[in-house]
Amino acid sequence: MRRKNNAIYIDLENIPSGLDLKMLFEELTLKHNDSPEEENIFVIKMACGNSKSIKKLEKQLAEYNFTIRDTPSITTNYKNRADLIISLEALETIIINTPVIDRYVFITSDSDFTVIMEALRKYGKEVYLVTKEMVSDKPIFNNCCDEILIIESFMTKPKVEEVKETAGPKAKREEKPDPSHTRKMDRMVEDLMKKVVESFDPDTWQLVSYVGVKFHQMDKSRMIERSSYRSLGNLLSKLETEKFIERKLNDKGHPEIRKIQ
Repeated sequence: MRRKNNAIYIDLENIPSGLDLKMLFEELTLKHNDSPEEENIFVIKMACGNSKSIKKLEKQLAEYNFTIRDTPSITTNYKNRADLIISLEALETIIINTPVIDRYVFITSDSDFTVIMEALRKYGKEVYLVTKEMVSDKPIFNNCCDEILIIESFMTKPKVEEVKETAGPKAKREEKPDPSHTRKMDRMVEDLMKKVVESFDPDTWQLVSYVGVKFHQMDKSRMIERSSYRSLGNLLSKLETEKFIERKLNDKGHPEIRKIQ
């Protein structure tokens, strides 16, 4: 089993209080590996914020043995130095290089962290960002990291609401996703995939696996998983139905696509 050292940093004042660290750690532990032989080890775990923001996640942070750094406000507009402290801590790991960190995970919605994220990638490090969906498509975030995970995917699930029917007993109702938001996401992934396909030589068949790699380079926040398509295969099927692409299996049995002329 090959060990992959991870460092995870939480900017407590720029994340929601409902973050479920168990869900996030399970995601990072079980997925996002280069091979089945790779094991993710979290060797550095640090959280920064003022006392109020620490309190909302204090129990979870203690359970996962985080180093907690209180960063009280130093100005009248409540500005503290959490971003600077975390950035310097991460940079110091490059200087000391013991232990060697393979992947850095930043949990924040503050674009100030893109400075250290860009620097770490310059040194060949893998950088993940866990951020709010509303800012996940910011170009500055997409250009400074290798993967973007959505904080809302790791939130404590709301309790099922019991509502009283006018003509019957109590019934359970779950909050439904906003259809307009889903349709918007669908259009975005459709347009993005069309741009990817149009970037290829129109006379050349492309492996679907390669198309997926190029698509992910453009969609680091994995919008496709939050759209109604859910997967690359479903999206390609839609574009095939619309006669935008055609598909076939090559002589090795691998699926390929190209744009219809």
